[in-house]
Order: sequence, then structure tokens, then C-alpha cells
Amino acid sequence: MTISLLAHLACEKGIWGPHLIVVPTSVMLNWETEFLKWCPAFKILTYFGSAKERRIKRQGWLKPNSFHVCITTYRLVIQDSKVFKRKKWKYLILDEAH
Repeated sequence: MTISLLAHLACEKGIWGPHLIVVPTSVMLNWETEFLKWCPAFKILTYFGSAKERRIKRQGWLKPNSFHVCITTYRLVIQDSKVFKRKKWKYLILDEAH
């Protein structure tokens, strides 16, 4: 449902993002896989890894259209909160993964 909403926003309203999706670590790969399956036109940034790997992923992410959707975990949003606050997000999606 969420992916179809973001696809609708992009195709019908021209709102491509950036969107932030915060998920439990256990479903992070599922989200990425579903985006690749249903919306391959979206540029996805999976924000995960060591501090060094995350720093590399952030290079250039303040440029327009560097990605459409960022998928990360609750732990990393808290840990890297200063970085996430600098980005102007269109939509924030929180997955509880019941």
C-alpha cells in the first residue's frame, strides 16, 4: 500500500521525494526488494552499515534527485539524527512490522 501511494504521488502529483521510510532492521531488505519489484524507476538509498559506510552513502545526498526514497532503521535515525534533520523530506513513513 505504501509503495503504491508513493508511486501515485510521483506519477500523478510529480512528488518524487525525497521520502524517508523508517523500518525495523528485520524488514529492511524486504522494503528494498518490493521497491525494486513494483517501482523500479525509484532511486532507493538503503541507509545501513558502519559509520564509514553511512558517511559514504551520504556524500552528495543533499543534491536534488540524488535518491527518491531512503530506507533506514529506527536505531540509525536516532544515532544519525543530526544528518536526517538536515534533509528536507516530503513524506515520513514509519513501519511497525507487526
